[in-house]
Amino acid sequence: MATIIPSDLTRLALSGAHEPEITTLAVLQNRLPAAYTVFHGVHWTRQYKGRTLYGEIDFVVLNRAGQVLCIEQKNGPLEEADGQLIKHCGDSRKNVGEQIQRSLDSIRDKFTYQLGKQQRLELEYLIYCPDHAVRQLTAPGLDAERIVDAPQRERLAERIQAILPPGPASQDARAQQVAGFFRQTFEVVPDVHAYIGAQERRYTRLSHGLLDVLANIRMRQLRLHVLATAGNGKTLVARHFFDDCLERGQRPLLLCFNRPLAERLKHLVGRGGMVETWYGFCDQFLRARGAPLNFDDMRTDPAFWTAAAKQVEEQALTQEPADDWRFDTLIVDEAQDFEGDWFEAVRLFLREEAAMLWLEDPNQNVRSTTPMALQEQDFVGYQSLLNYRSPESIARFIRQALPEFAFTGANDLPGLEVQVTPYQESSEQPKLVGRLVGQRLKQRFQPQDIAILSCRGVGSTALKDSARVGNHTVRRFTNTYDLLGNQIYSDGQILFDTVRRFKGQQAAAVILVDVDPRDSDLQRELQVLFCGLTRATVHLDVVCAESNPVVRERILPLA
Repeated sequence: MATIIPSDLTRLALSGAHEPEITTLAVLQNRLPAAYTVFHGVHWTRQYKGRTLYGEIDFVVLNRAGQVLCIEQKNGPLEEADGQLIKHCGDSRKNVGEQIQRSLDSIRDKFTYQLGKQQRLELEYLIYCPDHAVRQLTAPGLDAERIVDAPQRERLAERIQAILPPGPASQDARAQQVAGFFRQTFEVVPDVHAYIGAQERRYTRLSHGLLDVLANIRMRQLRLHVLATAGNGKTLVARHFFDDCLERGQRPLLLCFNRPLAERLKHLVGRGGMVETWYGFCDQFLRARGAPLNFDDMRTDPAFWTAAAKQVEEQALTQEPADDWRFDTLIVDEAQDFEGDWFEAVRLFLREEAAMLWLEDPNQNVRSTTPMALQEQDFVGYQSLLNYRSPESIARFIRQALPEFAFTGANDLPGLEVQVTPYQESSEQPKLVGRLVGQRLKQRFQPQDIAILSCRGVGSTALKDSARVGNHTVRRFTNTYDLLGNQIYSDGQILFDTVRRFKGQQAAAVILVDVDPRDSDLQRELQVLFCGLTRATVHLDVVCAESNPVVRERILPLA
């Protein structure tokens, strides 16, 4: 089976992507052997207002020797005129032969420009027209042997292998170089939302809105405070700045409050910097100083981490941190959870001209942390309300249910429906959730595409004792850690977690449970609800208390 990049066909199909290309992707994945990698230009994450991410090549097939075959797919009827193959697009006419040759020339030029004139890219091409039977072509530079038309479409994979054999495995280094070029060209990155233990690394498209702006800001000493709504791409920006610092031969520090997000980021960024939660950073530093924390005290002392932060600050002030604890760039993701004392402490670990990037969303301040006055630290502010994550159906639901949380929907995919499931007693939820999981699986979501998220804490959710939902086992944090300090999850098929722990992450299908906002702290409850609703990229289920006044006023009318 070939490797597909980006790799999630289920999300593609469920998000309204073009069906003919989805069908071709499935054929290439299933009928080409493992020696091949296929990059494709169709993906569920499209850009705001239809901006395209890549040029005119639909598929690029790589063999294990780093040789390349470019496939241009033309659906629907075509015209053969003067020996040319013509595609009509509205009032315009496209010469398919000239189009493919222009694309090949552009790819060669870009490869040579990036890697030097000594590096040449071996390129073959194939035109795939599954709805047209070719009669006669005489166009210069267009070989009829390089066309797979309707009568031959079942032999597409065979024709690819005839033109582009698997190649010798001994040239792996060359293949990695070429694959890296196309990952950059197609603008894909490892998916921060994929499971850590997944055998196959998933790739996803870059969300350019925020990244395009921030990556081009030039300041003598970068101090940038970014206020960006959920789904804006803050975590991708954090990754980009981290890796960019490494490429300059410097050392970055990326901090976030959310432990699951920090652990996923650790497995994706380059080596040489540090990714931690603030608490994890304190623990690591004090261990290095021979003063490890006594975690038994954490159960009885509510000020445990406050004291730990003070200890870190005192140690750093008493003796300047060693070079391996000095950083050139500070990146704080989910910074609305970051407290002022922590900032003062972490500054002791930064070099004099260190860059600082502060990424936050006040609408997700579920800990009610007091916002920091960063303007007093000479930070320049930037705000973006574009949400690239939530498709139109989910964005519309969020705006209607929570109009006080302003954002602009920047994902033009339709998404699937938002389904509201009320309950009378909280104890009904495990059975209802089991039924919803079954429905999502019938829609062709895979178990790893589904996340069940609770608006309550781990100890008060209705699913705290549920080992199964329907016919599937639940995967959850066990509140234990391995020898390296990584969180241990139970074996299971469907992820269950809380909204607070899942902040900064996403899933194709989210089932939000324990939706029962309480008047005692309504603002925070609504912030948790907003955070949970914005985790879904394709389908959203809301399991809510029918008797709750907020649910009756805001959610049930939308069902």
